[in-house]
Amino acid sequence: MAVLSTCYSFLTGSTTQAVVARISIMAAITSTIFALVDVRLPVPAAMEELTLVAMLLLMELSFNRRPEKDLKHKSKALASGRQSASQKCYDDPLAGKLQAAAKAGDTEVAEAAMEKMLQSGVKPSLVCYGSLICSLAKAGEVDKAEFWLKALESAGIGCPNGICLNMVISACAKASKVERAEHWLAKMPSLSLTPDVMSYNAVIDACARTGDVSRAENWLQKMALAGTPPNVVSYSSVLHACARSCDPLLAEEWLEKMSKEGTSPNAICYNAVINAWCKEGKTRRAAYWLEKMSEDGVAPTVNSYSTIIDKLAKAGDIDGAESLLNRMAEAGIVGDAVSYNMLFSAYSKSGDLARATALFDQMMQRKISPNTVCFNLLINAHARQSDSFGALRRLTQMRELGIQADRVSFNTAIKAFWRSSDTRATETLLHEMSAAGIKPDVATYNAFISTASRAKDAAKAESWLRRMQAAGVEADAASYCSVVDAFSQSGDIRRAEHWLEKMESSGLQVSAATYSLLVNCIAKMGDIERVELMIKKMLKTGVEVASSNFNALISACSRKGDVDRAEYWLKRMLESTAEADVASYSSVIHACAKSNNLERAEAWIEKMEKAGVQANTVTYNSAINACARCGNAVRAEYWFKKMLDQGIQPGVLTFNSLVNACAKAPDVVKAEFWLQEMPKHGIQPDDVTYSTVIHACGSEQDPERAEKWLTELKENSGTEKPSSFCYNSVAQAWCRASDPDRAALLLKEAESFGIDITYASLAAINSAYSRARRQQEADFWAAKMQGVPRGSCQARGQYKGSERPRQMQQGQQAPRRRKEGAW
Repeated sequence: MAVLSTCYSFLTGSTTQAVVARISIMAAITSTIFALVDVRLPVPAAMEELTLVAMLLLMELSFNRRPEKDLKHKSKALASGRQSASQKCYDDPLAGKLQAAAKAGDTEVAEAAMEKMLQSGVKPSLVCYGSLICSLAKAGEVDKAEFWLKALESAGIGCPNGICLNMVISACAKASKVERAEHWLAKMPSLSLTPDVMSYNAVIDACARTGDVSRAENWLQKMALAGTPPNVVSYSSVLHACARSCDPLLAEEWLEKMSKEGTSPNAICYNAVINAWCKEGKTRRAAYWLEKMSEDGVAPTVNSYSTIIDKLAKAGDIDGAESLLNRMAEAGIVGDAVSYNMLFSAYSKSGDLARATALFDQMMQRKISPNTVCFNLLINAHARQSDSFGALRRLTQMRELGIQADRVSFNTAIKAFWRSSDTRATETLLHEMSAAGIKPDVATYNAFISTASRAKDAAKAESWLRRMQAAGVEADAASYCSVVDAFSQSGDIRRAEHWLEKMESSGLQVSAATYSLLVNCIAKMGDIERVELMIKKMLKTGVEVASSNFNALISACSRKGDVDRAEYWLKRMLESTAEADVASYSSVIHACAKSNNLERAEAWIEKMEKAGVQANTVTYNSAINACARCGNAVRAEYWFKKMLDQGIQPGVLTFNSLVNACAKAPDVVKAEFWLQEMPKHGIQPDDVTYSTVIHACGSEQDPERAEKWLTELKENSGTEKPSSFCYNSVAQAWCRASDPDRAALLLKEAESFGIDITYASLAAINSAYSRARRQQEADFWAAKMQGVPRGSCQARGQYKGSERPRQMQQGQQAPRRRKEGAW
């Protein structure tokens, strides 16, 4: 029976073989019947043929009607089956929930519904699986989509359709999972599915995303061999792969090849070639393809121009980028914010605010809407110029145009405040942040505190810190440091120390920089005990004490003339990790000089040399000054010669100390010699140099010699007048030599110049006239003594007002003296 059923099915089928078999059998039967009839009743041949054709035609017509009926029946059954399956799917609450969630893109709910169905024993339909898989693939959840696709295979309820598989392959491609995309493409035939153009294009796209050109080319060839003609998307994916792998020549080959194979390239294909050349940095070749694109009748897009503009801008060819942007506008292609942002980025990095502003105005004239990124780049250009008001103006403009400022906008604007000292603008920025619904963070408040600190407004800095704490924003080390800095600069050490203690109590680690700030500030004030406490605290808490901190303390001790303290801290410095430098040793040597301890100063110079620290001008000046204080001209000359041997240029202070040493020796001849040597070294004697020699001559009872140097000083000083000390010294010398008339001439000359006459000079001339029994002149000068405080005498080397040395007033030697006096 089975054999008969099979034969019947074959003969009644609609295949070519079935038709041939039926006709052959029917022809054989008909021929046999006519042969038997011819024995009794002959029939014409034409009638036999006509009868045979008619019977065969009727037979085929009857067989052809049966498949149509069967097909309609099967179609109805299939439709009924699908409808019932779909209805069944929606009738089940979980299945309905899954379908609705999948359609809405809520993959979590859809997946949860599927898992619940399986747990409750409900067998999900093919539709349920397909909906979930497509939803996951669309959401880019590749691993989950593959998991449920495998689950569908294992469920044995049927195979997924082509759309479902293509979506999974596309999801794998977007995730750059080439191997998985290839796996599912290869698996399609086993699932009774034939790969189509979309299937192959998805795999080629996956290869393109990873820049695997050879793999993309291989799949394009497989696609053609499988009988699926590649389309423009297929070729554009290969071109994209060439661009990703920076192979512009190969991209050009494929563009030409696709044209030869009858596929017209579109703008995307040309853009891929342009992009490939731009990645190689060959903007001229990219521009060639831009022109070629137009010649071939393909209209360039914004991306065609933007790719080249971006490369030119990043390469620093801003003029070229601007020119191409204008060409794009002339070609009638409406640019977008992205095109302009490329140039804004270049201007922002270079800080060219003028050109950035001009470009923005041009953008607005062309009615191109700026975006948040555009404004952020503009704000950065303002920030680089410390233009806080300009940055605020852009934020206001954003609000007026309805463009939402983001956190980046405000953080960029804050950069302007890090370099600004305009405390008023900070309040405006806070207002703009509130209007945008953005709460200030720690960086914002730190910028405000820093702005107040730079403005030397310690109270404002403190106010911002308190507002920060009141707003619930936790202050960090930078917050406290800025306030400490503000109070340190204002000299309010008590408040600075108060906030330092607050910082420590809040559990924040106080940095060495914060301590250094306070140490240097207190040291400048000369509060040695306080500096010592600070440094001891640093050492106790494990904070590294820098060389500058030790130097600040040693220098403070030196200024006070406290040699023992200065030496103690230098020794502590040498024991620590801090490195003692020339300033460290020079400060101690200076302290020794101030205490008139030449031997101690020279001992430290010897230690300094042994430590490998090279002495400088300050060091030698301190040594020579120590010799001067001790009146040791020989040692002063020794150190001066050693200074020259070391190739160190002496300054005016060096010579003044050397002249002073000779004057105190006393050796007037040597003092005069060194004064005359100064011009040979490129140094002009100043008022102190002459006054020292004049005083030495006066002390040696040689007023004539002293007056000679005063005359030379007046001749060399030009419009500047000698100091009060010079006139008073010479006048007193003449008084001691019993020549009050000469002294009187000098004092009257000093009065005519507006130079102060000291009480000592008036007393000396009064005494000289009294000794000469010239009471009238004595009374004249005694009367002048009435308005002068007793004991007022000009201290050598200390000046005020017009008494400063002439070189300092002329600005000739001031820089040198400041440099030499800087410890």
